[in-house]
Amino acid sequence: MMQEDQARVLRSKLSVNETKTIAIVSGKGGVGKTNVAVNLGVALSLQNKKVLIIDLDIGMANIGILLGKSSKLSLMECVKKRESLQQSIVEYSPTLQFIHGGSGFAELTNFTSDDITFLLREFRFFYEYDYVLLDLGAGANHQTFDFIGSADEAWLVVTPEPTSIMDGYAFVKLAHHHANELPVSVIVNRATNGEEALETFDRLELVSSQFLRKSLRFIGFLPEDQTVVKAVKAQMPFYIMDRKSHVSWRMDHITTSLTGVRVKERKFLDRLLSRLKHGKDHVH
Repeated sequence: MMQEDQARVLRSKLSVNETKTIAIVSGKGGVGKTNVAVNLGVALSLQNKKVLIIDLDIGMANIGILLGKSSKLSLMECVKKRESLQQSIVEYSPTLQFIHGGSGFAELTNFTSDDITFLLREFRFFYEYDYVLLDLGAGANHQTFDFIGSADEAWLVVTPEPTSIMDGYAFVKLAHHHANELPVSVIVNRATNGEEALETFDRLELVSSQFLRKSLRFIGFLPEDQTVVKAVKAQMPFYIMDRKSHVSWRMDHITTSLTGVRVKERKFLDRLLSRLKHGKDHVH
């Protein structure tokens, strides 16, 4: 594990020049965390924000799959070879890039002093970005909290399933233990509607405040939407496939918590077409 002073220096390096770092996390796999990270990055980039996503979901490389791009060099390979981290950047658009972390977190966290010095020097290019999104693997341990605890905040992705809520609480407990000052926000994915999303958040918030005295922030929800399924099959972000879909509209609401840009309310025809299209998808 990184020494405490090294983690503190890393945190300061990731937070200068108004660059906001967000760790996108989940208590378990299969909740759509990486899809949230990718489409959040796309949505922000289309608001002329410069975004970097670092894929630390080890061994998966799902960011590249969802964006339809492959990575030739990982962050860990750059560290080993002492090559510029900028060599590992894959460009999706002029305002959205990503980096694949490597093959194992044991490697990514067991850095030598020389590795740390190299990383801190290389991380200077982070200053060019408005947002750096860290896509962490499902679950968390003391090693992953070197990265999570270095971020400005963590966004926890859960679904309305009871097991997802329990696993989400397990993450909050770890965050409380390893990074007590870290703000934790919640996104409810695959919710039937806003009511179900708020009920899900309330359950998680209740146990967190009752047993940990840890307050959470609800930043939005993403509904079940056939656009997501189609987009994954097409290796395309849903936000690109259909900007007028319900799920994209909800993503706009989530980005508002970061940018302050108000979301235009959907007009009658937009809502009607979305409902008709949704019904047609279910028929087929």
